[in-house]
Amino acid sequence: MMKRASLAAVVTFAASVVAATASRSCTVFEDQVSLLNCGVASTATATRRVRTETDCDHNLHLEVEDVPRGLYPVLVDGVVRGTMRVTGKRVGELEFATNPSGAQLALDFDPFGHIDIATSGGRVILSLDQCPAS
Repeated sequence: MMKRASLAAVVTFAASVVAATASRSCTVFEDQVSLLNCGVASTATATRRVRTETDCDHNLHLEVEDVPRGLYPVLVDGVVRGTMRVTGKRVGELEFATNPSGAQLALDFDPFGHIDIATSGGRVILSLDQCPAS
């Protein structure tokens, strides 16, 4: 069931990229989902939001809450794409965009890919659709 939803999201993303290339005018699209808690940090929560703007720019926003302070690698399809810094408020976020500005990172990968947020030691604490087997 999850794979079918992910495939539909990839098709939607690909269709909006094609539309962007053809006309440079896109329909605003937003998809927000919660990540699964993999049991490493029992109170941890996270969301992934993907947005397409009218100018066809794409944006991926990740946010975690209720995790200990520290640095958390963000992996998309198994590749580290950035590191999230969690402060004393136990909240962290990371943002990617096709035309990055400020603290945004370059969105040069599929924002609907499999996302894992891990500890600096490599243990996955939050996952988009499947936690690793223990």
